[in-house]
Amino acid sequence: MTPLKQPLLHLWGGLCLLVFTTAVIDIVFFWSDTGFDWMFLGKKVIYAIATGYWVWRFLIEPYRKRKVLETKSP
Repeated sequence: MTPLKQPLLHLWGGLCLLVFTTAVIDIVFFWSDTGFDWMFLGKKVIYAIATGYWVWRFLIEPYRKRKVLETKSP
């Protein structure tokens, strides 16, 4: 992996984490204020699922792999 690629992946993961958090907050706190608009809910759920995947892929999964390798090494 190139030296520039890893920080860019972390930046992308951080931005996705921000969008994911915003989508979840919108669903929990503001969906009822929209009069239970299903289009609002559908859009926010899609945002949450899509960005949640990228957060998992770029932030959580590498961290878990690193921790597993640290515990296996003597």
